[in-house]
Amino acid sequence: MSGPTPPAPAAIDVATQVVYYLSLSIPVGIGLTAGALAIPESRGGRVAQQVRILAVPAAVVVLLGVALQFRATAHLSVMTLAQLLALMLAACGLVALRWNQSRTLPLGVAAVAAVAAVIPEIPLQFVNLTRVVSNALTAVHVLGAITWVGGLVVLSATGIALRRNTTRDDEGVAADWARIWERFSLIAMVAVGALVVSGSWLAWSHVGTLDQLLTTAYGRALAVKLVLVVLLLCAGTYNVRVLLPRIRALQSSGEPHGLFHLAAQHFPAVVLAEALVAICVLTVVPFLRGSARAQAGSPAAVSFDLGTFGVGAVLIAAVAGAMWVGSRRPVTPLAPSMPAP
Repeated sequence: MSGPTPPAPAAIDVATQVVYYLSLSIPVGIGLTAGALAIPESRGGRVAQQVRILAVPAAVVVLLGVALQFRATAHLSVMTLAQLLALMLAACGLVALRWNQSRTLPLGVAAVAAVAAVIPEIPLQFVNLTRVVSNALTAVHVLGAITWVGGLVVLSATGIALRRNTTRDDEGVAADWARIWERFSLIAMVAVGALVVSGSWLAWSHVGTLDQLLTTAYGRALAVKLVLVVLLLCAGTYNVRVLLPRIRALQSSGEPHGLFHLAAQHFPAVVLAEALVAICVLTVVPFLRGSARAQAGSPAAVSFDLGTFGVGAVLIAAVAGAMWVGSRRPVTPLAPSMPAP
């Protein structure tokens, strides 16, 4: 026996949700890039300079997200009002970034956007442990997603803007990008780990069997999302296992032209493709309404207990181990030494 299938969201609802998630993701991406990833402008960082130029258009996106959310909200609760105010504060911080070279301000903007993202998951009162765990994991899932998506979108947009204004002889830009990709790969791995752990719990909570993944509206939307996420994971693996080792090898060998092509031109193009896939993921999220268990007429997932906690702990350990293995740099064999004449 199947339960009722929720109606598909209208195009305006999908657009509103995509802009909403971008309004959370982009300030995080800009804040991390300008505040932690790129070489500071005071030391000649061209990428940080370009990111600050993009901060004003980003503020417009954030304010558009605020306006759409306000329009779509039937009842303006205290938590919703707090979230919208936090987003407006992040937009003001982005505008200030255009003329302020501080490294603290962009990190503050990222922190405010992160707080805005988790506000909807803060319970006003304790219901039960299962609800608390679900809210906490949802918050972790959202934070992992906006960090990953925000980094991809901001870095790809910055790379496109800089490609028209730099030449192969600009060694500083190549070194800047090489540093950024090295640091962002670590942040992305942490975000992916958070997504895998929290997403596994949330998927199990809403989908009980493989059949529900294929026969319910919620399950099919989740299946599409999973395929897109797997594509992103494959692209990320390619970045970490192929492109980053090549960048390190070019830095060691002192080939500036090859480093510029790979770090400042090819890598941003790859990240642009990833950013487009990430936006497709955001487009699927509004279709995840209700629960596959409810739509299939099956009972809800069991409550959170020590057994569930044990399974979660094993999953966290497995993900941490996989991330550690993935972060290991491949060993490049040394060339045999030539005998002395």
